[in-house]
Amino acid sequence: MALTHMEREGLLAIHRPQDGSPVGTVPVDGAAQVGAAVVRARRAQAAWGGLDPRERARRLAGLRELIARRADAIADRIVAETGKPEVEALTEVATVVSLCRYYERAAPRLLRPRRVGSGWMLWKRSSILQEPYGVVGVISPWNYPFILSAEPTITALFAGNGVVLKPSEYTPFTGAILTELLAETELPTGIVQVVQGEGETGAHLVDAGVDRIHFTGSPGAGRAVLAQAARHLVPVTLELGGKDPAVVLDDADLRRAARGVAFGAFFNAGQTCLATERVYVLEAIYEPFLQELRRAVSELRAGSAGSVDVGPLTTEAQLEVVEAQLADAVELGARVLCGGDRADPASNVFLPTLLVDVTDEMLVMREETFGPLLPVVRVADEEEAIQRVRELPMGLFASVWTGNPARGRAVGLRLPGGGFTVNDTLSHWANPALPMGGVGESGFSRVRGDEGLLTFSRSRSVLENRIQLRREPWWFPHRPADRRLVRAVMAWEGERGLRRLSGVVSALLGKGET
Repeated sequence: MALTHMEREGLLAIHRPQDGSPVGTVPVDGAAQVGAAVVRARRAQAAWGGLDPRERARRLAGLRELIARRADAIADRIVAETGKPEVEALTEVATVVSLCRYYERAAPRLLRPRRVGSGWMLWKRSSILQEPYGVVGVISPWNYPFILSAEPTITALFAGNGVVLKPSEYTPFTGAILTELLAETELPTGIVQVVQGEGETGAHLVDAGVDRIHFTGSPGAGRAVLAQAARHLVPVTLELGGKDPAVVLDDADLRRAARGVAFGAFFNAGQTCLATERVYVLEAIYEPFLQELRRAVSELRAGSAGSVDVGPLTTEAQLEVVEAQLADAVELGARVLCGGDRADPASNVFLPTLLVDVTDEMLVMREETFGPLLPVVRVADEEEAIQRVRELPMGLFASVWTGNPARGRAVGLRLPGGGFTVNDTLSHWANPALPMGGVGESGFSRVRGDEGLLTFSRSRSVLENRIQLRREPWWFPHRPADRRLVRAVMAWEGERGLRRLSGVVSALLGKGET
């Protein structure tokens, strides 16, 4: 079933993944509407960006409280558009609330003016200011429609920006939640604008004169956004896909590792950029680990309603990707250990599936799956596991499972990506202090944590005089003393100990000059 379509020109119709019933319709915004939204956000940002960071944090605390109070209503909207279990929808809300509270404490510290040294220019005073970009365009996906819309938007607000948000065409109603809540806060009217539509609306946003773009999506779409933004010299933050590995070492607690891998692979039906999408298991424990993993996956409850662990895939297109990867793998010799089909032919619920006997030429080992399909690979030792992980150009997050934390850290440091966990997975998103981001085809720049806040602001250098001289020593006209000063600076910066002091004295006295 198609979960979203153009009901008629200029209108999106949204349907529930659970049963195809209608959620509602929203009008699509064209170039004129997107441009007008940017103008409104810029008008509101002028006052907002001029506030002290402590005052912005105080006002945004009211938004945090509203989000927490409306958690059930927000979760209902997430469930309606994505089909995920209610507890996973509530987790989205809790994660956003946690990030808000973190930035309420961190933003005033990170964004205040910072004094730095002036080096040998003792009569100067230097400082660094953090200022907002202006208006940030946020283009968010459907898999975590509240987290991935709200978090970059709120972070940009803490930094003093206005925001124009373009949510996924599959989750427009969840994307609109923030503007509804902001109407009940002390933030300026219009500081966040929401524009709706498909890829064309996102393209209009990139062209609409925003000062920064934050994009979350696939590597292919990320390249297109980056190329379009380059025409305007607009900086871009890219959060792209992952093919995240788990490495299970021969001293791991097999039961814990199996349950952790199952959680990392099948939370949100695998529709997570941080999902475990390939597992490398050392040969010495491959068979017993596989038994534990099969047991853990077979116990998962998959369905569209009630007490389930794995819900439906949100879009029919993503379901087709999963089925195509499975068919390709089986044709090339892979075996299905459990799962391997829809819950029923008319359902968007795909059973959690384990694949074994996989090889690197299979699509499931080379391309992001974004669904409940997990290949398990036997490797001789940790060196082979590391090399196999490094063969793909993606690098987002990894997990290492071992009874020796020091060994796990050593292996994790050799895996490419923005981070890793030892004996855990996905839990790092619950810590708002940890920055998130990838390398290679998984994107660049960082969100969350201190680094994420600074991503949405830019630094400005300020140099002032402590003591006002009649002229700076290097101003025109050039004099013989200028050369001596330059030589003295080189001696001061280039030498150490007594040679440093004697070099400065010699330079200022002109010794050695002809």
